[in-house]
Amino acid sequence: MIATLPMYDWPERRAETDARWLALRDALRAEGFKAPNDLSRADDPMALWLSPGLLIGETCTYPLVTVLEGKVRYVATPVHHAPGCTPGRYRSAVVRRGTGNGVSPPATHDALIAPETVAGRFAANMPESLSGFVALAGDMAASDLGEPGDGDVLWTGSHRASIRAVASGEADFAAIDCVSWAIALNHEPAARDLVVAGWTASRPGLPLITSGGVDDEALSRIRRAVLSAMDAVILDDPFAISPLPDRRP
Repeated sequence: MIATLPMYDWPERRAETDARWLALRDALRAEGFKAPNDLSRADDPMALWLSPGLLIGETCTYPLVTVLEGKVRYVATPVHHAPGCTPGRYRSAVVRRGTGNGVSPPATHDALIAPETVAGRFAANMPESLSGFVALAGDMAASDLGEPGDGDVLWTGSHRASIRAVASGEADFAAIDCVSWAIALNHEPAARDLVVAGWTASRPGLPLITSGGVDDEALSRIRRAVLSAMDAVILDDPFAISPLPDRRP
């Protein structure tokens, strides 16, 4: 069986990710599953997410509602403790070059984006990333701020690379999910040259999934294991990520 927790697995945090897995692995084994000793790691996690042997995996919400729809089953949503997170939900910090305390997350689920926040070139990790592109593009459209055109986006490949691109002046702003932003403040020197200038709307956080072939009884046991091993919630609607841009990249 396969297990993968790739979404916040920065090199500096590998030991933390592995410790998180050990607790979850033991809980899954207590529920009768043959959980693997170690996590599977791959440059492209899509093959792992779609594997019939997937026991537990962490994915982005946008793939969950697009390419993975009907092919995997939703398990639960981990709770993260970082500014911008609430139980089972998260949002992205919109960062620009600058210093100071920046803008605090709004008390509501709404976006907090001014025209000057999204002026210039957009550094985004990849077109299918909810936190890095899709959410902010959708919020911009919903706020009548337009949508980023193809020539206005610098595709970087990762949140960390987007942070570096904005800090170096290759781009003017980026959307970094609040958990990755908290990690970057601890581990990425370029983050110190940036300030939070706005926030996307709050949306369901990064989900845990299992193979689409898992039956209801096994899904219940996986959920029990997750809830016993980590701070997590089961959302009524983990797919509610609107508004989205009309033009999907």
